[in-house]
Amino acid sequence: MRDEIFQLLKKYDVPAPRYTSYPTVPAWTTEVNSHDYQKSLASLNSNEKLSLYFHLPFCEKLCHFCGCMQVITSDHSRSKPYLEILLRELERVVSFIPSHSREVSQVHLGGGTPNFLQPHELEELITSIRKNFHLSDNAELAIEMHPRTSTVPFCEKLSELGFNRISLGVQDFDPKVQTLINRFQTHEMTVEMVLLLRKLGFRSFNFDLIYGLPGQTIDGWRDTLKRVIELRPNRLAVYSYAHVPWIKPVQRSFKDSDLPAPEMKLELFHLAYETFLEHGYRHIGMDHFALHEDELSRALDSGTIHRNFMGYSTRADAHQIGFGVSSISYVGGNYFQNKKELPSYESAIQKNELATFRGFLLSQDDAIRRELITQIMCRGKVDLEIFQKNWKLDFKNYFAKELPELESLLMDGLLNINENSFGATETGFLFLRNIAAVFDQYLNEIQNKAQTPTFSKTV
Repeated sequence: MRDEIFQLLKKYDVPAPRYTSYPTVPAWTTEVNSHDYQKSLASLNSNEKLSLYFHLPFCEKLCHFCGCMQVITSDHSRSKPYLEILLRELERVVSFIPSHSREVSQVHLGGGTPNFLQPHELEELITSIRKNFHLSDNAELAIEMHPRTSTVPFCEKLSELGFNRISLGVQDFDPKVQTLINRFQTHEMTVEMVLLLRKLGFRSFNFDLIYGLPGQTIDGWRDTLKRVIELRPNRLAVYSYAHVPWIKPVQRSFKDSDLPAPEMKLELFHLAYETFLEHGYRHIGMDHFALHEDELSRALDSGTIHRNFMGYSTRADAHQIGFGVSSISYVGGNYFQNKKELPSYESAIQKNELATFRGFLLSQDDAIRRELITQIMCRGKVDLEIFQKNWKLDFKNYFAKELPELESLLMDGLLNINENSFGATETGFLFLRNIAAVFDQYLNEIQNKAQTPTFSKTV
């Protein structure tokens, strides 16, 4: 079975989107502006919940694998003026949302390194959120953190403010790998932080790992996986390293020869996959794993699991509103992104404007395909009877052009289709990106126009 899966991974290891959105970002246009965003915000109904994302871009050091929008500085005084801008944006956005539509089920602080903030600044942000929105009793308050730069007072403030989910970047514990990627975070440092947070009452942890990094070996990766298992996080995100030095020049800081060969990268993924399944984790979507009793696993069973720019989420019914430089929103069925350069983002907010610079207004066909792709990526299957009834269409007729393109996936036992259902097999869960890509009407045009690869490979 191992050899069969390995050959399938090799066969289907092709460039494809991660489908954190549909249409994907390369299809978005600068013709969509802040006026469009205002209209979508104003369209929210009273029974619709919100998920708030805040982008804190500051990092003390640049990790050389990173593809995120970040600002590198050790000057912590820079967080104060940024926070002031962030709070101004929050109040500006709220002014367009009907007063009866401010129920929040999720708050996520991402980056960058959100724990770059001072504890009192974190409190100021949460206080403003509570002032302008109503947080549900069971709201998830999550934050991404770097163990190396987290302090005891900051962790204590998280507990005091009601945060209940912690996401830790681990990537790889191998010192050789850490040297090549310029991220120095010992195993002992991570253990110390997890123990502190658990002592403070935190019970929900997510660890981020990356395979395909420079310097990785099977033995070193196996040791990292063993140490991660011992810490028993509730969820694991195991991402494929995307080597795009033409987009992120810092990735030229190491040699291509430092990267694992494609076959080795497949081995690294397969080792992680087998290890986590053996130790009580369940495969959730394409790159996430969760303990069977975790809320994310239960959401997979109930069909309420969702996928957005933070990965997999249990808040499928919430509109996502992004704050901060480069942040992304999905509101009223449309996508909007803030300006990606810090000066231009700050300038827009200082002028009492919204910072939208691009987005996508979905057509009926886009909305149909978005739901289909979301169900594939989140559940691995689609109830065709319900799907056809909701959209008033015949699945086989509507997707007559796409269905023949699934033949290879069907022949390889990765997909099942009958009159009532369409879905991935157990092995096919490893290839959700490949399945979803068949229904992406913009993909070929994006790839044909691109002078350099636009998407990472599926493995």
